Formats: sequence, C-alpha cells, structure tokens
Amino acid sequence: MAARTSACAKCSSKSNCSQGVLSQWGQGKTVEIEVQNPSALVVEPGQQVLIGLEEGSLVRASLLIYLLPLALLIAGALLGSALGMPEWQQVTLAVLLMLVGFGLARRLTSSRRDEARYQPVLLRLI
Repeated sequence: MAARTSACAKCSSKSNCSQGVLSQWGQGKTVEIEVQNPSALVVEPGQQVLIGLEEGSLVRASLLIYLLPLALLIAGALLGSALGMPEWQQVTLAVLLMLVGFGLARRLTSSRRDEARYQPVLLRLI
C-alpha cells in the first residue's frame, strides 16, 4: 500500500489554488502497487520505502499519454480547417481524433505494462 501525496502539500499557495484543493481531495487515500524487489529487502507493513522508476520510461509513457491525444486534437482542427469544414465540424473532428489518441495511448501502454523497464523497483528502506 502506498499513501498518495502531492507537491501541493508543501506549497504556500495551496489554499488559493484549484490544483491544491483537488490534491487535498485525494489526500490520505492509499493505493496498492506491485514493485520489484531485486535486493530481497524485508519490509514490514507501515515501513516507508523508496521506490524508483527508470526515468526514460517515465518520460516515454508521459509523452505517449499526454502528447499523442493533444497532437491528434490539433491535427484534427487543422485538417478540418484545411478541408473548409464549418467550425462545429472542425471541433467535432478534433475531439474525435483526440479520443482516438487516448484509445491508442491506452492500447500501447497496456501492451507494455509488463515490461521490466515500466515496473517500479524497491530501492531501499527509509
């Protein structure tokens, strides 16, 4: 089990920021994640640990999840404009392509979920 935390918890503007309010909504909830333990560290419930994830894989996954749908949204708007479509059709095409982008990102990330480079690793006890 891992406790969700946010950088907003340490920010002085958290009470005046919508992101801060949203982060407080999920604060204190726990999630269960499976991590690799190559050093065979013995961990007791309640202990704090440091886990790591390969930086390159995190960047690749983030680009895929965020950039692909955004790029398809923009491409849809530009394509609709180039084809001389009315504005409502341009918006519809852009949103449809964005949804396709989310579907592609989901499909591509789910097929790579079991790859070792995308698995969190238990580094040490804190």
